[in-house]
Amino acid sequence: MARAPRPARAAAEADPSGQAPHGAADGAVTAATARPGPRPARPAAKVRPVPDEPAAAQAAPAAGASAPGPAGEARPPGPRKRKRSRSTAAAERKPHASATESAAKPRPRAAEQAASHPHRRWPKPEPDDVSALIPSKQGMILMRGYSDKGRRWHQEIDLDLAVTLVREKAAVVVNRRTIRRLFSNKDFRRYILTRDRYTCHFCGLYGDTIDHLLPRAKGGHTTPVNCVCACNLCNQAKADQYVDEFMGN
Repeated sequence: MARAPRPARAAAEADPSGQAPHGAADGAVTAATARPGPRPARPAAKVRPVPDEPAAAQAAPAAGASAPGPAGEARPPGPRKRKRSRSTAAAERKPHASATESAAKPRPRAAEQAASHPHRRWPKPEPDDVSALIPSKQGMILMRGYSDKGRRWHQEIDLDLAVTLVREKAAVVVNRRTIRRLFSNKDFRRYILTRDRYTCHFCGLYGDTIDHLLPRAKGGHTTPVNCVCACNLCNQAKADQYVDEFMGN
């Protein structure tokens, strides 16, 4: 036995024009409204157009730039603070004179300073004035000179040796603390031989060596007063004898 069609479906089949009766259409609409249909798609979010900006502006802020403020605007980068040394900070704390005061006070010249402070500058001594020499706390005097190759040298000697070298014409006084040797080794040998005309001081023959009248072993020094020209034979025979002792033999 066949099932009876539903009223709406039977009415649609009974009406060949395809129009359902008024009551049936309302029932169909009510049934369609009651059924849950697919949810409508959400409208796409509107994307705001971004103006063309340089890549440097879109990149992260530089190390010197500060963080953005509360309004979202970046603050301009301030100057970097440099660490000041203690001397600079102390100098800044001292009161500086104004430009007008510094311009009104000219700097004194060296001659004016010497005239206002005469005790600060010692008078230059004479080259042979040994009384002007004042030793250091250690009792030493500075002696300087030149080597055979023209190089400067200096050494400290005691006051007695400095006085002897100046008196025997081997050095001159530069200032109250310093003397200067007059000859290098080669210059001194040439000076003695030229002065004595290559003549031996003991025998009168030709000589090309230098001998000390007071031997170095007995306290003599290499000075123009203590050195003479001698031949090789007399120089070796005299050795470390005194002049009177050698001439008597």
